[in-house]
Amino acid sequence: MAVTAIQIGLDPDVIDYASADFAQFPGLSAETLRAANDDNIAALRAAGYQVDNCLVEFGAAGTVKAREWLSAKQYDAVLVGAGVRLVASNTLLFESIINTAHTTQPGCRFVFNRAAVATPDDIRRWYPHPETAVAQ
Repeated sequence: MAVTAIQIGLDPDVIDYASADFAQFPGLSAETLRAANDDNIAALRAAGYQVDNCLVEFGAAGTVKAREWLSAKQYDAVLVGAGVRLVASNTLLFESIINTAHTTQPGCRFVFNRAAVATPDDIRRWYPHPETAVAQ
C-alpha cells in the first residue's frame, strides 16, 4: 500500500507578505509560495507518494478546514508547512492542527521541512519507500 500524506499549509492568498511575521522569509510572495507548494506536491507524487494538499486560512477558519480534511481520510504522514509552524502568531493554529492530527490520525508521522522549500527527502526520513506505509 502506498504511503498517504497530507500537506497542510497557509493559502498563499491570505498572507500579508509585508508584515513583520513574514519578513523572516525574504523574497516570499504569493507567487513564490504557490510555486513552492505546487512543486513540492508534484515532486512527492512523482516520487510515488499519495499526497493531498490542504491550504488553510489563519485562525479558526484554518483550524476548521484542517479538521475537516484530517477527519475525512486516513494518512500515514502529516506535513505542516513553515508558515504555520515558524510564525509565532500562528502558534494556536499549529497547535490545533497537531492535536487534531494526533486524534484523527493515530500512528501518523509528523513531517516538517528543514528549509523554505520542502522536498520528498523530508517524508523519506520516515517513509523511505513510497510504496510501503511502514515508518522507520
